[in-house]
Amino acid sequence: MESRELIRHAREAANQLIHRNLVQIAGWEWHNLQLKHTPITPSYRQHVSAKTRTETNESYIAEKRELLQAYPEAVVWINESYERNRNNLLIQKVEEYGPVVQGTIMIQLSNQEQDVAPLHFWLSSTKLITMQRDIRIPLRLQHFDMQEQYEQCKSAPEAFFLMLGSLLESLHIGLDRLEQRLGQLERDMKERNRKDLLDTIIERRYELLHYNHMYMPVRELDGLAKEAFLEQLTASDGYQRIHYRFQRLDVLLKHYAIEIDTLISVDDALSNFRGNEIIRTLTIFTAVCLPASIVGAIWGTNFIHLPFKETPLGFVFMIGFILIITGFIYYMFWRKGWTGDILSKRKTTRPKEKLNDIVLKQQPQPVNQELPSRKDRGKKQKQKEREQAGQATASVVASKQAALVSVKDLPSRKNR
Repeated sequence: MESRELIRHAREAANQLIHRNLVQIAGWEWHNLQLKHTPITPSYRQHVSAKTRTETNESYIAEKRELLQAYPEAVVWINESYERNRNNLLIQKVEEYGPVVQGTIMIQLSNQEQDVAPLHFWLSSTKLITMQRDIRIPLRLQHFDMQEQYEQCKSAPEAFFLMLGSLLESLHIGLDRLEQRLGQLERDMKERNRKDLLDTIIERRYELLHYNHMYMPVRELDGLAKEAFLEQLTASDGYQRIHYRFQRLDVLLKHYAIEIDTLISVDDALSNFRGNEIIRTLTIFTAVCLPASIVGAIWGTNFIHLPFKETPLGFVFMIGFILIITGFIYYMFWRKGWTGDILSKRKTTRPKEKLNDIVLKQQPQPVNQELPSRKDRGKKQKQKEREQAGQATASVVASKQAALVSVKDLPSRKNR
C-alpha cells in the first residue's frame, strides 16, 4: 500500500509540473501536454465492462476536444498525432507562425529495446508544443538542470534540439553497452571460436540495426528543421552542441557496423578454412582406403573360383598388394603436394598456436623507405635516357660494321 501511495503522489506531483505552460525570457513558449486517457485497445476491451468502456471512450473524446479548442493553430497535428504510434515528420506553413515542423518520433526510454514511447511535437520559431502519454518523457525534459539551459535558448527550435539531446542519453548508454559486448565478442573469437559464435554476431547486428532505426528519424528531423528555420537554428549555440553530438553518433554507428562486418568476415574465413581442411582430409582418407575397399568388395563375393583362394600364402600376398597400392597412392599425393600438413601439422606447429592465429596472422609489413627527391629522380631519369641513347648508338654502329663486312665479302667484277 505504501508503494502505491508513493507512486500516486509522484504522479500528482508530475502532473502539477507538466501542465504548466512555460514562457521564456527570449519570448518563445513551450506548452507541454500530458495525455491522461488512452484509446481503447482490443485487449483492454476484453477485460472491462461495457460501462467502463463507455466512460473511458467519453473521457478520451473529451480530452481530444479540449486540446482542439485550446490550440486551434495545431488542429491538423492533434487530429493526426493523437493516436499515432510510429515515426512521422513533415513541414507545413501556418498563418502567423510561418514554417512549422510537426510530427511524431519514437523515443527509447530505458536500456530495453521494447521500452519505446512516442513524442508528438509541433514546432515553430516562437512556439513549441509537445504531447505524450508516457510520464517519463516530461519528467526528463523538465529536470531542474534543464531549466537554466532553456532560459539561455533564444528560440523554440534551439530549445527543442536541446530536449532531443537529453532524450538521446538512453541511446548513448545503449551504444556503450554494445561496445562492451563487441569487445567480449572479439575476445571470444580470438581465444575460443565456438560453433554458435555466428549467432552471437547476428544478435549484435540486430541490436545495432535497432539503434540505427531509433536514430534515423532524429537525423531526418535535423534536416527538416534546417530547411524550415535556416540560420535561426544553425547559428545558435545550443544547436551547434547537439550537431557535434549527432556527428559523434554517426561515427559510432558506422564504426560498429564496420566492426560487425569484419567479425562476420573473419568467422566466415575461419569456417571456410576449417571446412576445407575437413573435406581435404576426408578426400585423402577415402582415396587411400580405396584399394582395400575394392579388393575387399571383389574377394568378398560368393564366387567359387577366385584367384589365390586356395593358395596357402594368398592372404599375405593380398595384404601386401593392398599396402603397396595404398603406399603408392599416398606417395603420389605427397609428391603433388595435395596432402599438405594434414599428418604432420601437430608436430610442426607450436603447442599454443591456434587456428585463429593461423588465419589472422599478420603479414610482415615492408620497411618504410625514404622517397628520392625530385633532383635525384631527375638525375636518374637523365642517366636512364643516356643509357638508352648509348644502346641505340651501339646498335647503329654494329649494324654499319656488319654491312661493311658483308660488302667486303662480295667478289669483284673481274672475278665474277
